[in-house]
Amino acid sequence: MNRTRAMAWDVDGTLVDSEPLHLRALQSVCDAHGVDITDYGDTPFVGVAIGDVWRLLATRFESKFVQQSGNAEDEFRRAVTRYYLEHSSEVRVLPGARQALEHLSSLGVSLAAVSNSERPIVLANLKTIGVLDLFQVVVSLDDVGQPKPAAEPYLRALAAMAVPAREAWAVEDSVSGARSARAACLRVLIVGEDEMAQGDQRLNDLRDFQQWWTTTGSQSRPAQHESTQLATTGENE
Repeated sequence: MNRTRAMAWDVDGTLVDSEPLHLRALQSVCDAHGVDITDYGDTPFVGVAIGDVWRLLATRFESKFVQQSGNAEDEFRRAVTRYYLEHSSEVRVLPGARQALEHLSSLGVSLAAVSNSERPIVLANLKTIGVLDLFQVVVSLDDVGQPKPAAEPYLRALAAMAVPAREAWAVEDSVSGARSARAACLRVLIVGEDEMAQGDQRLNDLRDFQQWWTTTGSQSRPAQHESTQLATTGENE
């Protein structure tokens, strides 16, 4: 049986506990402009691309941005990203994350980071973990026309690594990410306790990853029909 040649990793919530910082960054910008988002609950917009967050909140900001650039969305996104990057060292690396990535790298397995965050945030998170140099491919929000849950991010990662889906896994923690990976015909390892996220295998956390890899993950699946073209349409949540 052939071996798994590549692993495509979500970052936020899978490798790092970044959602609290994402929320703080968003809340900081909202507070600065008098925008209330409490009606979205305690943990809003998990796994949601920043562009989609803006579309949900745009009417609340109205003309509150100075719009020096002429684009309120750009100003909003820059402000959120700036806060995140200024505090990126505060992100908590999830247990077992670095060890899992170093183990795969030592075996010659190709690694891709596939994220709905903007590229500067993805790179900052990987630097915080100390594994940026282990990744051959990084696919961020800036690199796609349709972010997760559409298939495009994972299809781009597979194309960049020149690996068929049957010889790779995606590692995800969210509903949106799992849907994206499945749409790209990848097997999906879910990490964490979100029961709504559907995958082929599940781990409570990455401290169990090396055992899972030895018993299950290292084997590719038989050849079957796979997506080979970038998706032109995607499903929206």
